[in-house]
This record gives sequence, C-alpha cells and structure tokens, in this order.
Amino acid sequence: MLQKDKRGETGNVFNSLSLAALLLISAALRFVNLDRTSLWYDEAVSWSQSNGSFSELLTAVSADNYPPLHNIILWLTMPILGDSEIALRLPSAILGTIAVWLTYLVGKSIGSQRLGLLAAALLCFSPFHIWYSTEARMYALLATCGLGFLLSVLNVLKQPSRKWLALLTVFGVLFLYSHIYALLAFAPVGLICAAYALRDVVRNRSLTGSPAVAACIAMGASTIAFFPWLLILAGRAKSVAADGFWIAFPDLTFLKNTAFAISGSLGLITLLLGFAGVFAVKPIYEMATRSGKTARSNQNLIVLLAYTFGPLVLAYLYSVLVQPILFDRYLIAAWPGLLLLASAGACSLQPRLLPPALITASLMLSYSELRFTLTEKIRPEWREIVQDYRELRMPNDKLTLYKGFAAPALEYYLREPNAFRAEDKSLQPAALSLDKKGGERWLLIVHSNAEETEAATQAVTNDTQPPAAQRFGWGASGLRLLKVPTDP
Repeated sequence: MLQKDKRGETGNVFNSLSLAALLLISAALRFVNLDRTSLWYDEAVSWSQSNGSFSELLTAVSADNYPPLHNIILWLTMPILGDSEIALRLPSAILGTIAVWLTYLVGKSIGSQRLGLLAAALLCFSPFHIWYSTEARMYALLATCGLGFLLSVLNVLKQPSRKWLALLTVFGVLFLYSHIYALLAFAPVGLICAAYALRDVVRNRSLTGSPAVAACIAMGASTIAFFPWLLILAGRAKSVAADGFWIAFPDLTFLKNTAFAISGSLGLITLLLGFAGVFAVKPIYEMATRSGKTARSNQNLIVLLAYTFGPLVLAYLYSVLVQPILFDRYLIAAWPGLLLLASAGACSLQPRLLPPALITASLMLSYSELRFTLTEKIRPEWREIVQDYRELRMPNDKLTLYKGFAAPALEYYLREPNAFRAEDKSLQPAALSLDKKGGERWLLIVHSNAEETEAATQAVTNDTQPPAAQRFGWGASGLRLLKVPTDP
C-alpha cells in the first residue's frame, strides 16, 4: 500500500512538473517577438475602436460584425501598458497561454491527467494557435473563453455546485461577447443540455435534482446578458447579407486549405480525426458489452462533439445555403476540442505508448509550419511602408490612401494629424483625385486586385512607373507607394 502511494505521489509530481513545463514553453512561444511583424489592418481597427471613450468604443464596435469584449480589454490595458505593438498583443499572448492550461483541465475532467497533458501539449505547439495568440484581435480570447465555458458545462453536468454554476454563467457571457462564432458552439451545447434536461424531467417528473436543468438555467442567464448585443448583431447581419461578404464559397479546395491552415498538416488533421473517431465509437462498444461508466462517458463525448463540430457544421450549412461565413481563424475555439477528442482516443487505446507517439507525430508533421510561423510568416508590412514614406517625402508632401478602409493601419504608424487623405473604399480608381496644393503628391495603393491597381496608377499618372516603395500586403497591389508627377 505504501509503495502504491509513493508511486501515485511520484506520478502527481511528474504531472505537475510536466504541466509547468508546458505552460512555460507555451508562454515562450507566444510572448517572444510579439513585435516581429507589423500590425495589420484588423489589429489597427481594434486599436482605433478602443482608443477613445467607452461610449465611443461601443458605438464603433456596434457598427462592426463582432461583440466588444476584446476591445474592452484593450481599452482597459492601453492606459497602463500603452499602445505599442507588444502592448496591444500582450493580452492575446496571455490568453493563449491560459488556453493551454484550460485544455489540460478539460482533459483531466473528461479522462485523466495524462489525457489533459497530451491535449495541452498538442495545443502548446500548434502553429495556428500560436499565430493568433500573437495578434491584437479577439481570436485567442474566443478560444480561451470557449474552453472556460466547456470546462464549466462538463463540471455542472457531472456535479452541479454554486461555484461551477456561477462560472458557467460568467464564462457563457464572456464566450458570447468574444466573437459571433461563439454562438455556433454555445447553441449546440445548449441544445444537448436541453435534451438531457428534458430526459431527466420526464424520467424523474421533477425539475429539481437534474444537473442538465441547472446547466440550462445558467446558460439561460448568459443568453439574457448577451441579448442586447445579439439584437445589434442581428441588425448587422442584415447589412452584411445586403452588401455581401469577402469570404469565398467553401468548395473542396477551400476546405482543404482551411484544414491545413488550422492543423499545419493534412496528415496531422487526418491522424487527429482518426483518434477522435476512436473515442466517438468506444461508447458504442461499451454499451454493447455493458461496461461501466457508459452514461458519463457518453455525456462528455456528446457535449465535446457538439462544441467541436457544431461551429464547423453550422457555418458550412449557412455558407452553402445563405452566404459564405466559414473561415479558418473563426474556428479557433473548436480546434482545442478536436485535440481533446483525439487525445481521449489515443489514451483509450494505449495510455502509455500512444500519447508520446501522438506528440512526436504532431511535431514532425507540423514542424515546417511551426518554424515558418515563428520565424518567417508575416502580416502586411505597414510599419515598413510608413518608414519608406517618411524617408522619401518632403515636409509639405501630400499622401492619398487608396483604399480608405485601411486608414487605421496607416494612422497607427504615421501618428500625425491630417497626415493623409483616405479615399472611400467604394470609389472607382478612375475617380481618384489628389490634392495639388503645395508639395509633392503620393499615392498608397493597398489591398487591390491587378485591374484596380493598374486603373488607380493610370488615373494619377500618364506613364507607367515603378513604385517608389513596395512592401508585402494582400492583393495584387501589396502595399504600393507611388510618387505622382506634379503639373509643370
């Protein structure tokens, strides 16, 4: 007995040290070189929307397509940390590290410490999760709040307590206010809890004593707290439907590219889906053999499946039936769910050999993407193009930006009042007009296709000339700075 206790104590120490090491590695991968790349347009929008009063923040975000929680975090941290690239991205890096810890806790809740450590290790080294943990946007927040929500649901269904009911309500609110895709996970999990609650009420003929009923009540409170912003998003959805959206139709090529973007390797995501399938099939075998703990394992499995695949299925169906909304980074909350399912499958087959084998295979299959993410992957180089402009311009020169939707990024790096004029994004290139009063004229063309780029160039100059500066940016134009000839 003493020998068994010592083995258990040794195992707990090893697991604690392993978790601490994973969290340190996770922090290192996410905190180092936070300013290696420029802020891109969306990050600059987050800065711009969060840079005024609280009422101005809410007004600005209500005109966009997402809830305001990440902006509120920036609004609270900028007066303390400043608004440098590192300061703006620091909350995401912290949240990304917390997500690794929460993944461990969810894995431990549905299985064992070994399961939790395996899933946490897979998320720790995930290039996809690392990249969006180093971005001043809401994606790391979405994943972290989603994991807190999932952990709370599983614990309430296991054994409701005031602590977990309160946490479920809070995490439900935070999750819903992090990103609109949270609805696509929250709703399927809520439906599963409602189905279990109905079963318990019919079976027991009472609303009391059912963990699922308690979970539904807590999630209902979260929904009520989110309802005001849900009305705002519903109004925005009508505008988006009328104006169209930029996401492509999810054909087979699009889906393959999405799978690669999330996993870093098509081989890896195939492997993970295989192990997840094992975990999904195992309860059927247990039911056939009348094995114990079947109800509890089934309950965890169904909730985890709803949380993981609900957003993908619902977004795909909406994309096919209405308009495309499926995009890789929006699925960041579902990604840890797949890692948990795969880890559970590996641990159920061979708990000693398969976890280290799966980690090794994951690192080997995604190593190229991991190295690329940490050392080479870049965002549009706004910092560099602004530096080019500063070096080339004269004091009285005038700058025009085409297209104007990118103004927050240029404003962030120029930091000068009235430093440029932004043309409306809907303006046709041929209608471009540049201020001719005093100084040389400059045109910065961004995020335009080849036809728009050529038309914009021809609209302001009669002959083809090489750009004064060219930096990486999306679209055929990249970030293209042109010096426009002045009138004789």
